[in-house]
Amino acid sequence: MSRPPRKLLVIARPYSYHGGVERATAELLRALADHGYDVHLLSVRQQPALAGVVVHRLALPSLPASVRLLVFVAATRRFVARGGWDLVQSHERTLCQQVYRAGEGCHRGYLATRGGSARGLYHRLVLALERRIFAGTPAIAAIARRGKREIETLYGVASEKVSVVYNGVDLERFHPRNRAARISVREEIGLGAAAWTTLFVGSGFERKGLITAVEALAALGDRDSRLVVIGRGHRATHEAHAARLGVAERIVWLGPRPDVERWYAAADVAVLPTRYEPFGNV
Repeated sequence: MSRPPRKLLVIARPYSYHGGVERATAELLRALADHGYDVHLLSVRQQPALAGVVVHRLALPSLPASVRLLVFVAATRRFVARGGWDLVQSHERTLCQQVYRAGEGCHRGYLATRGGSARGLYHRLVLALERRIFAGTPAIAAIARRGKREIETLYGVASEKVSVVYNGVDLERFHPRNRAARISVREEIGLGAAAWTTLFVGSGFERKGLITAVEALAALGDRDSRLVVIGRGHRATHEAHAARLGVAERIVWLGPRPDVERWYAAADVAVLPTRYEPFGNV
């Protein structure tokens, strides 16, 4: 019997506990290290320390998105060729992996939600990369049945090549007992206990549908209601829209947060009006 792979390389954006995709990466790295694998991470920026994980940083210059995409693909191929890895798993659009984790679904599926337009060099490059990835990668991990279905339908990939591996949930972190701190958490941002509070969590505000949440807030007759926004995106655009609707003062912008579980406990309802989301960590 052949031994299981031991020296593993994961190619991924900077891991953190702020974004859903990044948090899933951090948990995967931690679990692999806990199971005794020699775990390496290849990314583009300096990372926080994570026990048992060796971090390799690609020093890429500031470039336009389309150029940066191509430079990243080339740089990862050169790095992987030097490594002697037992297995390479990529969470990014690269061409040097045995396993590809389609953590954000597929770009072609996302574009379909916008009317199918692929105008612009960046979108055309991403679609070209996806075609090569899905055709040439031996194993593909989708994070939901919808993602698996899209990959098979839009790219003609054989069903047996695509597995569904759902994102996990930390049941201790997101526990009902957090509700005990509801009032004190609200007080941190000046929210009264009776103010009806909606929580929006997500980075990439356009794709996550924040504009819909803002418009829903404007439709509420309760002037004391609030929308709390956690995440990263084009804030100015949405602030301007909120101002036009007369609700700018009813939105609280918290940015990326490592303690999102506290804000779930403090809110009355969480919304996810996303345009495209195979399996959101929200």
